[in-house]
Amino acid sequence: MPPTISDTVHPVKPAGRGPVAAAGGAFLLLVLLGIVFLIPKLHHSHELAEQAVQTTTEIPVHTVVITSGAADTKLDLPGTVQAFEQTPVFARTSGYVSKRFVDIGDHVKKGQLLAIIEDPTTQQALRQAQATVLQMKAQLMLQQANAKLSTANGTRWQQLYQAGVVSKVDAETRTAESGANDAAVEAARANIAAAQANVRSLEEQAGFSRVTAPFAGIVLSRNIDTGSLISSGSANSVTQMFTIGQASMVRIFANVPQSMAGIVSTSKSATVRIRELPGRTFPGTITRTSNSLDTATRTLLTEIDLPNPDGKIIPGMYADVQFNTPLAIKPVLLPANALVVRSAGPQAVVMDANHIVHYRSIVLGRDFGSYTEVVSGLKPGDVVVISPGDAVVDGAKVEPDKA
Repeated sequence: MPPTISDTVHPVKPAGRGPVAAAGGAFLLLVLLGIVFLIPKLHHSHELAEQAVQTTTEIPVHTVVITSGAADTKLDLPGTVQAFEQTPVFARTSGYVSKRFVDIGDHVKKGQLLAIIEDPTTQQALRQAQATVLQMKAQLMLQQANAKLSTANGTRWQQLYQAGVVSKVDAETRTAESGANDAAVEAARANIAAAQANVRSLEEQAGFSRVTAPFAGIVLSRNIDTGSLISSGSANSVTQMFTIGQASMVRIFANVPQSMAGIVSTSKSATVRIRELPGRTFPGTITRTSNSLDTATRTLLTEIDLPNPDGKIIPGMYADVQFNTPLAIKPVLLPANALVVRSAGPQAVVMDANHIVHYRSIVLGRDFGSYTEVVSGLKPGDVVVISPGDAVVDGAKVEPDKA
């Protein structure tokens, strides 16, 4: 029986994953990985291209040319008014206030009686000392009489000795008695002098019961009244009777910062204004400084003397002091809206001749409000950008439009 077709045809095996199929899958995987890494790179290249476009594009900005300020500048500082002379008045004797003649705000003259202190202890001691002097003077008169008598007796005994009536010993004894009496007279005179000195001391002490003004001025404070118990001295536990201040001339003290201390110390005058006296200016004279900076505040204490004939300026007032401060070099002024403060410190955006901007660090001086003094980093003629935005980066090209 001849073979049939079905007998010669072999059964078909299922198709497996051969080398070609594996290569295709690897290719697809590589394509996918390439796409994943290529897309961010293309995006970064696009950003770089945009930045390049921005860099080559001129950014419009407002600029200003740096100028110098006036060499004769003004320095305004707060000040405190004090009386030209001011002193507390304490008692020099103890007792009770029997009379008080002045009160706060009264104008007094030098030596004017302010109060009387009743001091019976000192008065009694003074009377006793005066009586002791009188007793000593009476004793002196008696001793002088005895000395005169002993001198006469000594002379007679010497005559009797020359005549041979008495012995030499008796004559010398009488002469020695005369000398002793003379010495007693001198001692009595010394005692009287000491007693009189004690009397004068007590008289001065009693004189302190009259409290008088040390100089012409105004009574700034009063802490006693009639009947107050007063103790002598000036310790913290002792009552201060009065405070006297001289206000026809006042002192104004101001603390000048270290940066201006050298300039102010060479100035001669200052102008004073007081808010409670509007429309008036008072020319003052810089009389002295402390010549030393306060280590806590780094300021120089400066005194300005000011005439006050009408008494309108009251000690304790707040005053505005304006110093004339001529500078050797004119200050460089930067507009306040051109100042950039960054982590590197104060800076300014400076434009060069090719319209390329650069951030430049500067050192600031005084603040004048709309302008700031630049100590270093800028010079007159430099062109700076006003209110630079975020687009104005270092090295960017700008299109200036002078404001």
